Amino acid sequence: MGVAKAWRFSVISANLALLQQQNGYNNNTGSKYDVVWRWRSLALQRRKIPWSLICGLMLFALGLISLFTGHVASDLEWYSQRLVKRSLYSKLNGGRRAQIDIWKSKYSKYYYGCSERSKKLLVTVTSGRSSNGYLLIAASGGLNQQRTGITDAVVVARILNATLVVPELDHNSYWKDDSDFVNIFDVDWFINSLSKDVNIVKRVPDKVMRSMEKPPYTMRVPRKSTPEYYLDQVLPILLRRRVVQLTKFDYRLANDLDVELQKLRCRVNYHALRFTKPIQKLGQKLVMRMRKTAKRFIAVHLRFEPDMLAFSGCYYGGGDKERDELGEIRKRWATLPVRPLSLTT
Repeated sequence: MGVAKAWRFSVISANLALLQQQNGYNNNTGSKYDVVWRWRSLALQRRKIPWSLICGLMLFALGLISLFTGHVASDLEWYSQRLVKRSLYSKLNGGRRAQIDIWKSKYSKYYYGCSERSKKLLVTVTSGRSSNGYLLIAASGGLNQQRTGITDAVVVARILNATLVVPELDHNSYWKDDSDFVNIFDVDWFINSLSKDVNIVKRVPDKVMRSMEKPPYTMRVPRKSTPEYYLDQVLPILLRRRVVQLTKFDYRLANDLDVELQKLRCRVNYHALRFTKPIQKLGQKLVMRMRKTAKRFIAVHLRFEPDMLAFSGCYYGGGDKERDELGEIRKRWATLPVRPLSLTT
């Protein structure tokens, strides 16, 4: 850098001396400014570089950078795959490799079922006279989402002390199928297995429908509504109109509930909602075929995508990054909380 600066200074000095000789340099101020102006114009002419040269140099530099980074990226990818492969399938044990069983967990002994009914929970009186009214539910979404809605509907009926009418399935939103509840689930088992928790009927009695002056009151509650909301907003209407229909019933109940209500959720989802016999036979046949191929297999949720995760309102263990990204997606719906209400699904 020092040599370049010295050479540049010598060239500038020589040009300045030449200009002074050609213009008869003296101590006159006007001559001085004239010489400086000419020197600047000459310097600008010498510094002018064609744009084609500049573009060529930039392309050449970008080529070198991409060539270098490409080799580095490929090497890093190769090493990362080797490291991941080693960490997943084997570990060092006294200098020898031992296989890791991914199907076992050291925490599995702490897992236990939590759907058993508590003895202190009051048994629902089966007489229709004690009920506050009839609750109609219109499920929404795909079959799995409707299953969640049915589970929440039973809990809401328990909160309102209402008689639940077997929910209606959605045939239009995503699940383009004409099958109804009775075609998918064992409706008699559903009613009998929950008889101690909620009164459930297949339809509103004709006597009640004929005695009504107005058709059933229809309303849609906000997503993730608390039990207090149902008691404050829905129960008064139910007592006044006797029959209330809740539409678009998907994720309309909060995640954080009383322990006994959470257990009721589990009883509905894992015990009461039993598939019909034809569906069970078909499922068993598929499982037997898969077990002939391998002893273990993994089920994949094909809609495990950001919008579905945000819509569920649950936390899936991704840390602050997950909370922030799903929180931004949840802002699309005014009724969804930005932060998940529970640390469990």
